[in-house]
Amino acid sequence: MLKRLATIAILILLLIAPAHGRLARALADDVPISSAPVLTIHSTGGTVHVYSADAAAVHVIPGAGGQRINVSRFTPGQFTRGPMLPAQQVCRGFGRRFRCYRLPARQFILPQTLYGSEGVHVENPGGDMSIGVPNHVGAIFINAEQGNVEVERLRGPFIIQAAGDVRLKNVYGRGLIRTTSGNVTLTGVGGDVHLVTAGGFVTVYGSAAEKADVESQGGAITWRFAKVGTGPYKFSSGQGAVHLQFLPGVAAQVDAQSATGSITNLLPGALTTGSQQHVLSVPVNGGGPEITVTSTSGDVTIEQVEPGQP
Repeated sequence: MLKRLATIAILILLLIAPAHGRLARALADDVPISSAPVLTIHSTGGTVHVYSADAAAVHVIPGAGGQRINVSRFTPGQFTRGPMLPAQQVCRGFGRRFRCYRLPARQFILPQTLYGSEGVHVENPGGDMSIGVPNHVGAIFINAEQGNVEVERLRGPFIIQAAGDVRLKNVYGRGLIRTTSGNVTLTGVGGDVHLVTAGGFVTVYGSAAEKADVESQGGAITWRFAKVGTGPYKFSSGQGAVHLQFLPGVAAQVDAQSATGSITNLLPGALTTGSQQHVLSVPVNGGGPEITVTSTSGDVTIEQVEPGQP
C-alpha cells in the first residue's frame, strides 16, 4: 500500500525550511533534474507564478525587487504521515460586526509519485517570483502566507494554500486548493479538484474535471462545465450563490437544495424553467454524472451557456 499511496504531511513539508539548511547546501537559481520533481514552495508575500518550462531543470526567478530566494534539495522519502492542512479560523468584518469561519483540518491522499523523485524546496522571503518547472511534476506544494498563486500548463498532484488569490490555467491532476480570503479562478482545469475557501469567490471556466468537491463559506461559486467525467461533483455554499453553467451537449443529473435561498432552473425546454423553489432535481441533457448542491442561504441557478459567452 505504501508503494501505491502516500499520505503526505504538508504541514511538515512547509515547516521544514530550517532543516533544509542543515540537510542540503543552498543551490543556484537553476536546479538540474533528471526526473519529475517534487516541489515545496513557501512564500511570505508577493505572487508565486509557476509555469511549464525546461524539462531538465527547475528555474527560480526573483521579481523586480531582486530578493534573495533560497533554493535547496531534499529527499521526498523523508516525509512522514500526518494531517495535510491544520484547522484554521478566519474572521472577517461586516460593518461593526465580525463573522468567523472555521476551515477544518484536511487530510489529503495523493497518488504515489514520490519515491525515486527529486525534491526541490524554494523559500521566498517576500516579493513576486516565477518558477519554471517540467510540464509533469511528481507533486507540488505551495504555501503562500500573504500572497497570490498562479499556476499554468502543469500536470501532476498539487496542494495550494494561500491567503490571496489563486489562479490556475491548463492544470491537470488531483489537487487541493485552500484560501482564507482570496478568490479562486480556474480555466481549463482537469482531474480531481478539491477546493475550500472561507470567503472568496470561486469562478471556473471550461471545467474538464473528472470529479470535484467545492466548499465556499462566504463567496459565490460559478462553475462552467465544458465536459464531465465520472463524477461525483459536490458544491457546498454557506451564504454565497451557486451558478452551475453547462455548455451545449454536456449531460448530468443535478440535485440542489437551499435552506432559505431559491433554486432557479433556466435550462432550455425544462418543465420547471423559471420556477423558484428550495429543492430541485433536474436532468441536464438527459442526465449523467451526479452533481449535488447544498446551500444554507445562497441562491442556486442552473443554466445553459454558449461557448465564449461571458
